[in-house]
Amino acid sequence: MTLLNSLELEKEKLSLWLEGNKTLLAQTQTWLQGNITYYESQIASLNSQIASLQGEITRLNGIVATLQAYVAAYENLRDKVNQRWDQVNVEPFITPQDQAIRDIVYAITGGWSNPSDWNEYWNDVKAMYTWVVDNIEYRYDGLYPMLPNDPSGDLHFFNEMWQFPNETLSLRKGDCEDMAILLCSMIRFYSGMKYPVECIIIVNSTLGHMAVQMPVPGYKLVILDPAGKYYSHDIWGNIAFNDITTEINNWLNYWKPYMGSDVYVSRIFSDYLDKTFTSTNEYITWMYSR
Repeated sequence: MTLLNSLELEKEKLSLWLEGNKTLLAQTQTWLQGNITYYESQIASLNSQIASLQGEITRLNGIVATLQAYVAAYENLRDKVNQRWDQVNVEPFITPQDQAIRDIVYAITGGWSNPSDWNEYWNDVKAMYTWVVDNIEYRYDGLYPMLPNDPSGDLHFFNEMWQFPNETLSLRKGDCEDMAILLCSMIRFYSGMKYPVECIIIVNSTLGHMAVQMPVPGYKLVILDPAGKYYSHDIWGNIAFNDITTEINNWLNYWKPYMGSDVYVSRIFSDYLDKTFTSTNEYITWMYSR
């Protein structure tokens, strides 16, 4: 075999090999194109599922947001309802800035026209005390609900609750704490919230009572107790200032026939303070030190 014939033979073999690979490449291309089409279809399907899932996530997020809003609303409602009996957050009960308080104080006194005239001040304080005594009917509390932390929990009821001053004004009814809270708010507004006016609570082993106290410079004290129809006064009926120890014991002695000899001062509060005591002596010591 000549070299030329050998080269022709190799050329023919190479041609056949190239032709065979060309066919294989064409088949492979067809197979790959089929796979590409399949996977593109799968990708499109997955993208559709992702879009559907994203829509579901958005819907579920909306439900979660709604549920969270309901939870927050329930917690807010629970705190407002339970605030009236749990006596934990008491300062918000004194509301000198409430429009109803402003209106009634102006209606009774016309306002403090001369802030340097203390006779006008104490005469108007007595007028506000007298108005509460004459216009707020004493009424015992009825059953009042305690909302559970979990809405699925049990509902309990108590027979003691505190009203806000505007509610007492609207109802024209309330018990000792409702009258005291109202009067304290009224005097605080009248004085422009410049002078201390506080609710004072006395208790024994089973009972409690609330009135208003007004510390006076020189370690003096005025007690205004509209539910008990007691106030610090002289023989002419004018408001009088007594030494702190003398006046608090005068008031406690007034209540001992009804509440027993174990009655003592347990708490004072206003819109600016909340202080508890374990005995009247502790209260007296604190009052002289403030």
